[in-house]
Amino acid sequence: MIRRHWLKTCGAATALWATPSFAQKTAPAAAPPANAPTPLAKLTVYIPGGAGGGWDQTGRALGAAIQSAGLAQQVVYENKGGKGGTLGLTDFVERFNRDPAALLIGGMVMLGAIAVNRPAVTLAQVSPIARLTNDFMVLVTPSGGRLPDMNALKEAMRKDLSAVAFTGGSAGGVDHMLAGMIARQLRLDVGRLKYLPTSSGREAMALLEKGEAQVAISSYSEFQTAIENKSLRPLAVSARKALHGIPSLNELGVNTDLGNWRAVFGPGQISEAERAHLRNIVVAATQTPSWKQALQKEKWTDALMHGEEFTKVLMIEQAMASAVTMMLKLKG
Repeated sequence: MIRRHWLKTCGAATALWATPSFAQKTAPAAAPPANAPTPLAKLTVYIPGGAGGGWDQTGRALGAAIQSAGLAQQVVYENKGGKGGTLGLTDFVERFNRDPAALLIGGMVMLGAIAVNRPAVTLAQVSPIARLTNDFMVLVTPSGGRLPDMNALKEAMRKDLSAVAFTGGSAGGVDHMLAGMIARQLRLDVGRLKYLPTSSGREAMALLEKGEAQVAISSYSEFQTAIENKSLRPLAVSARKALHGIPSLNELGVNTDLGNWRAVFGPGQISEAERAHLRNIVVAATQTPSWKQALQKEKWTDALMHGEEFTKVLMIEQAMASAVTMMLKLKG
């Protein structure tokens, strides 16, 4: 599914081209089932993004599910955002890469950031554990603003692309990619695209409130509350069809769609047995009521994939991210 999606994204892009850190302890763990993996005394869930963002939501939901299954007596969270997760990735590798009780949250955003920023530390230094969820992006503007719908946004972009400031996640991430793909679909010079990167949907909303950006892009789950209380107006979603009552870009005349998957990784210098143990803990956690409730609450799509299959798909995805960022001329 992911490969097909990326191949479609890459093909669409080609056609268009031709045309703060802190720790938190959770409650005591429940008793694990008899056939469950051996519980950990302490698990570190490292979140390379800001508090309240999509990775933060995912990491804390996973940690809660692991503890609800009795698979960790204590779960400690650390946040370190910046540059699409690559700053946190480097810190994780430096501090936890031999720790068999540590997990790193990541996903498609990190692949784009790696392609754009070319950091010394990449996902080659950690161990793929499992893909967890898929989510779609939504374009939003302030309610009562000058861009009441997608037609108004397209008109403003055609008039002067550089005068419409987009904001979202990190440079090169899926939000940035989507803004670039929309500009290409409108046959505009993506080099004139103004994009203000942030480390969370919360920061993106702050830029909208200050008037520094006119359009924000992020996963629906990050904007859900603001959309429901009508402080933000949704323009379109990046799914192929309408979702959450919001029309898709395709349905509004912009022929593109893009998903945002999230995953979990382990240290790169642990044994295969230790890696398998972490994988079994994560897979067991995804079967808990706690995790299933998080999927429903955040409106995430369950996209569980692990083992060799996930490792192979990840390699394909990194290559595709590099190709798309190059074709869209995305810069850090």
